[in-house]
Amino acid sequence: MSVWEYIKDKWVAICIGLLVCMLSAMFMLVMEVAMPVAVAVEVIFFAGFASMIGYDCFRKKTYYDELERTWEGLDEKTYLSEIIEEPGFYDGKVLYRLVKDNGKYLNDVIADQQREMMDYKEYVQTWVHEIKTPIAVERLLIENNRNPLTSSLEEEVGRIEGYVEQLLFYTKSGSLESDYLIQPVNLKSLVMEVIRRHSKMMVGAGVFPKMDNLDYEVLTDPKWMEFILGQILTNSVKYRDKKKRPFLFFTAEEEDGDMLRLTVADNGIGIPASDIPRVFTKGFTGENGRNLKRSTGMGLYLCRELCDKMEIPLDLQSRAGEGTELVLRLKRNRS
Repeated sequence: MSVWEYIKDKWVAICIGLLVCMLSAMFMLVMEVAMPVAVAVEVIFFAGFASMIGYDCFRKKTYYDELERTWEGLDEKTYLSEIIEEPGFYDGKVLYRLVKDNGKYLNDVIADQQREMMDYKEYVQTWVHEIKTPIAVERLLIENNRNPLTSSLEEEVGRIEGYVEQLLFYTKSGSLESDYLIQPVNLKSLVMEVIRRHSKMMVGAGVFPKMDNLDYEVLTDPKWMEFILGQILTNSVKYRDKKKRPFLFFTAEEEDGDMLRLTVADNGIGIPASDIPRVFTKGFTGENGRNLKRSTGMGLYLCRELCDKMEIPLDLQSRAGEGTELVLRLKRNRS
């Protein structure tokens, strides 16, 4: 709050005070009061009025400036009602009570929403675990009844399994700290396991994997990293260019310090330049997703979320018609 803002707010009171000062001076002149006495009275009146305005401006400016600094310094704005102090002037007291009551109301609403979200999250996680049983039964039936029809069903079951896994990781992404363990992992074995898990999908789509210079040990969580690489691989298969012989290239190279640059590149249809800034946004499908009508807009979003929480930088470069390249910077295991 500035002094000028205070004056604009109190201009009526200030004008009335000045008007009273002028009228009293005119009255004393009409009553032929001695000039020294009239001047002394006016000086005392004006000094008192100015002191009252100055004091009121000082205490309100001090309080509201501190309130603004506190608000700007808070990461969680709902805490304001807990740390705000009660001022000594009436309008500030009214504001204080309103902020306190509003804070209590917001806390109650947030608590109710958190309970609802926890119930919903627990239900989704339970559903995900329950749905795995019929999926496992379907896979067993397919294995025991091999024919062209069951082979087609196997591809669809794999797709369902991928969506279920994506949902499970999404529900856990908000509490990653409770379910991840950083440990030394052989990068080549990790990539080969991802390729093995998705081999039927890659063979069916004719995607040829290539690997180069992956003989490194990195520090990461293997389960979460398999999911991230699996999502990248699935996107490459989904958005392959059917006019070319599709391939997926995994390569690694050392960077300064203990970092390793893992690049996953394909020669697919690529991403339009206008879509690239939003590819990591939750639910964003882009032009390619709208054309193929099979995109959920969650894959790359989850990859970025999980990479951020494991402090793994993830970058994307792409050009429409040429392919897409994703780069993960992993920490090497030097011990």
